[in-house]
Amino acid sequence: MTVSITFRRERKIAGWLLSTPLLIMLAMLLIWPVYLGIKTSFTHDVLSEFATYGAGLENYQNLIKQPNFWLSLRFTMIYAIIATIAEVILGFALALLFDRVFPGKRVLFSLMLVPIMIAPSLMAVMYRLILNENIGVIPGVLQRLGIEFSIFEQHNVFGSLIALDVLEFTAFTFLLSYSALQNMPSEIYEAAAIDGANARQVITRVILPMLRPAIAIIFLLRILDSFRTFDSVFILTGGGPGTSTQTVGIYIYKTAFIFGDFGLAASASVVLVLLLAPFMPSIIKQFNLNQGGGK
Repeated sequence: MTVSITFRRERKIAGWLLSTPLLIMLAMLLIWPVYLGIKTSFTHDVLSEFATYGAGLENYQNLIKQPNFWLSLRFTMIYAIIATIAEVILGFALALLFDRVFPGKRVLFSLMLVPIMIAPSLMAVMYRLILNENIGVIPGVLQRLGIEFSIFEQHNVFGSLIALDVLEFTAFTFLLSYSALQNMPSEIYEAAAIDGANARQVITRVILPMLRPAIAIIFLLRILDSFRTFDSVFILTGGGPGTSTQTVGIYIYKTAFIFGDFGLAASASVVLVLLLAPFMPSIIKQFNLNQGGGK
């Protein structure tokens, strides 16, 4: 009995010793920056010698009065929802396709993963060069067909940004959907075939109900990540024309580093975190459902 208690105590101590470096790193890389961000949201003139720390809720009150903040939040929400829906549907459809055996599957599967290995900022640079009015391939082809194309025209810019996001992140939704499909028991397909179910019925009545928690997790993770969009949109349009494609991330960047109002920028960051925080319980709930379904 004494040996058992001693062993458990030593195991607990060893666990704390092993986890301590991780906890310290977590505190340095996550908790401390969050604390500084919240603290900054209650300050004025952060970078000057006249910095004051008694601003109270003034930055938040000013933020509420900022039309550009609400416009950027509205654009970010629309952008995130449309891009995420497109990526989840396309990723799931590709996962269904790759769940079959066909010639060249390994090569195509490898090509599908290429966007994951390319930084979004680099992808945006390549995309902008392709869409450049003077040297771009796509505008050149369209011009030969008598069609004028400019990415900065109001009716083109939103679709171009969505297309870039889909090109970048469909590989992510595809990979997770494909992994979920691979974990489905083969007996389920055999039972559906015995019952005479066709391909459409297998998808709608068997696969989708079983993968609903996994698909929900993929959707929530992607929409959370879409709200953080900055580099690809900034490189492609800079938030323009005007502020029509300004995401919340771009608004925060411009407020802090162009207009020098770090307090207002920090308050916008805190508000964004508070808006996204309710998604976390849903992700945890769907994760638990997915784990339970896999047992």
